Amino acid sequence: MRLPETNKEAEQSVIATLLMNNKDFQACEFLEPEEFYYKQTRLAYETMRQMHHKKHPVDLVTLGEELKKHGNLESVGAGYLAKVVDIAPAFNIKHHVKIIKDLALTRKIKETCLSAVDNQATGDDLLECVQSEILKIHSSTTEDAIKPLSDIIIAHIERIEKANETEQEAGFKLGFPAIDRRLRVKDGKLIIIAGRPGMGKTALAVTCARNLDKQGVKVGFLSIEMPESEIVDRWVAMESKVDSSKIGKYKGLEKKDITAVNDAASVLFESNIQIDSTGSLDILDVKRKCRKMAQAGVQVIFIDQLSQIGNRKIKAGEKTALFTENCTELARLKKELGIPIFLLCQLNRELNNRQNKEPILSDLKQTGQIEEDADAVLFIHRPEEYETKPEVKQHLRGRSVLILAKNRSGPTYRDDKIIFSHSTTYFFQGM
Repeated sequence: MRLPETNKEAEQSVIATLLMNNKDFQACEFLEPEEFYYKQTRLAYETMRQMHHKKHPVDLVTLGEELKKHGNLESVGAGYLAKVVDIAPAFNIKHHVKIIKDLALTRKIKETCLSAVDNQATGDDLLECVQSEILKIHSSTTEDAIKPLSDIIIAHIERIEKANETEQEAGFKLGFPAIDRRLRVKDGKLIIIAGRPGMGKTALAVTCARNLDKQGVKVGFLSIEMPESEIVDRWVAMESKVDSSKIGKYKGLEKKDITAVNDAASVLFESNIQIDSTGSLDILDVKRKCRKMAQAGVQVIFIDQLSQIGNRKIKAGEKTALFTENCTELARLKKELGIPIFLLCQLNRELNNRQNKEPILSDLKQTGQIEEDADAVLFIHRPEEYETKPEVKQHLRGRSVLILAKNRSGPTYRDDKIIFSHSTTYFFQGM
C-alpha cells in the first residue's frame, strides 16, 4: 500500500516561521489545521492560530503554556517544539503553505475515490458520485473573497455608471438589445427557452450561441435531438446568408453561394463553440458532459432539449416526474458549475385550446417544476404558425415575439420586434 503524500519539513517550517514572526499568520489565512498531516504539527498550528485570533503573542514559551493548559503538551512534546524552532524558517512561507494545501487536497481526492468504490457504486453511478464529490472538494478548497464594503463600493458605482451610459448590464449578450438590458446572463443560472413545436427553439438557441461566440464567449452546445451536421448547417447558413435548404446539396448552389459558404466556413473555423450531439442521453450523461465542458473553459451551455433526456430512476411513462427530476438536477448543476445553462423545453398542449396562442407561464405547469427551478423563462411565439388565411399568414411571415416571462434578476419584457429568417433559420432584432 502506498503511503499518503506528505511533507513533514514543510509543516515544521511553517510552525517555526510563525513562532519567529507572528506577522506571517496573514499568509496562513486560508490554511486549516486539518490540512496538516502530522498530529504534532496539526495540534501546534491549531493552538497557535487560536492564540493569534485572540491577539495573544505566539512564541515557544506561550505556545507551550497554552498546550499545557488544554492538556495537549504531552501529545506535541516540549522537546519536539524545541527541535522545530531550530529548523530554518521559511523565507517564502506562502510557498510552504501551498505545498501543505496541495498535499492535503491530493489526500482528500484519493480518499473520496476510495470511499466511492467502497460504497459499492458501479458504472455511471460511480462516475457521478466521484465527479460530484471531487467538485465539492474543489468548492470547499477555493479561497474566500470576503471584502469590506468600503473596498468595493467605488468599483461598484463605476460599474453602475458605465452600465447606465451604455444601457447594458453586466453579463453576456444574446444579440437582442431589449432582452439583454433586462436579462443578466452570467454566473450560475438556469434559463429556459420554451415554445410549442415548430416555433424555432433550436433556431433561437443556435442564434444566441453564435452571437455569444462572436463576443469571444466560449459556448458549449449539447444537442440531444439534432445531429451536429444539421446544427453546423444552420451556423453556415447564418454566416453565409445562403438558404439552409440548399446547404449540403452543392449541385443546387450557384458559384457565389459556394464562395459564401466557404467564406463562412473560414470564419466558423475560428469559433470557440464546443459541440456534443451524442443523441438520447440519461441525466447522468448530460451532467457528466456539462462538467467536462465547464472544465474545458466553457462559459455558457445550451441543452437541446429537456424532453430528450432520460432518467433511469424514473419509471417509463411518468413524464411529469421525469421532467421535474431532470430540471431540478440541472438547476443544481448550474449552481455547481457557476455558469449559465440554457435548457430548451416544449410547452404543453393547453395553449392550442386558447384563442390567444401567446405563451404564458402556466403553459409550463404540466411539464414539471420547470417554472420553479428556472431563474428565467424565455418564450418564443410566431403568430404565422397559427394563422390559416394565406394572405394574413404572408403578412405575418417572419414576425416573432420573444417574451421574458420570468426573470429573477430583473423585469419581465415582451419584445415583438423580432424577425425570423426562414431561409437561414435564425432570429434577429427588427426595427
